Amino acid sequence: MRDVVLRTIELAERDAVLDLLAEWYNDREFFARYLLHDPTFSPALCFVAEVEGRLVSTFQVFRKAVRLDGTCLDVAGVGNVFTTAAYRGKGIASRLLQYGLAQLPEHDFDVSLLFAVRLGFYARLGYHSHLRYLVFLAPGARPRLPERYRVRPFAAEDLPAVQAVYDTYCACRRGTTVRTSDYWRAQLRYAGNPGEEFLLATDADRVVAYARATGLLDFYVITEYGYAPGHRDALLQLLLQHYLEGIQQWPGVVAQLAHEPEVLEALRQHGIADHRIDDVFWMWRIVSPERLAEKLRTRPDALRPELLWREILPPESSVYWISDRF
Repeated sequence: MRDVVLRTIELAERDAVLDLLAEWYNDREFFARYLLHDPTFSPALCFVAEVEGRLVSTFQVFRKAVRLDGTCLDVAGVGNVFTTAAYRGKGIASRLLQYGLAQLPEHDFDVSLLFAVRLGFYARLGYHSHLRYLVFLAPGARPRLPERYRVRPFAAEDLPAVQAVYDTYCACRRGTTVRTSDYWRAQLRYAGNPGEEFLLATDADRVVAYARATGLLDFYVITEYGYAPGHRDALLQLLLQHYLEGIQQWPGVVAQLAHEPEVLEALRQHGIADHRIDDVFWMWRIVSPERLAEKLRTRPDALRPELLWREILPPESSVYWISDRF
């Protein structure tokens, strides 16, 4: 189609983009949570295809800073890829993605990340599927809850304490997102689906662990957690409580536990059976070989995408929190 205009939006057009996205799930508010509250939102990173004055296709880029050993990657998170029904199958989404991806180096990104089931479609755009380990905690067990720690729901005034636990826990873990206070406050508004169960464990009124969970894709999903040094048992207590709640309403519980084998073994000791899930639906793409090579202390021509992601984000020890999805 030659009459398609590919461009970025003006800030005043954000509502028009939301009107288009509302056709996806008939849920405009779901997308509004991200476009209105994400502090990284930029009109210059919101791409649209226009036909005769009508927006027919869009995608957005969400800026993330992801930890590696001793450095951080500037990540372009590609999300909300959508084309209205009457214009599908015409190559518009492909053209729009190519147009937008070509602009990412100008915005100082190293790599790009997206979550997709159309692996072949995005592979043609330069993305590589990477393996991520999830764990399915099967229903059936009735573990007895420990009482070492006091467990209570998160409240707004707990955010500084939770943020401190997060920063300490995630500082040395590859794949975790660097979060500012603004990022935290925004994420609390959109990470649930739509709500979440956010539990804290305290010791002498000090927050020493937390775990967040929500319903996603027909499962009760523990979207992230953290604990202060010396308080791994506090995390175990929280996970057991989430498990008992999750199996009452859902077919089972999903969590990221590959990087916490001791916690996973402790859950088994409580009678909880687990099964590994090989998630291949997150995909990575190099945006700037020069920037990425500098951060990895190598040469641009030494970057081999088919091996790179396994080397820098090994599935058994890295973790990108499900709560940081976009």
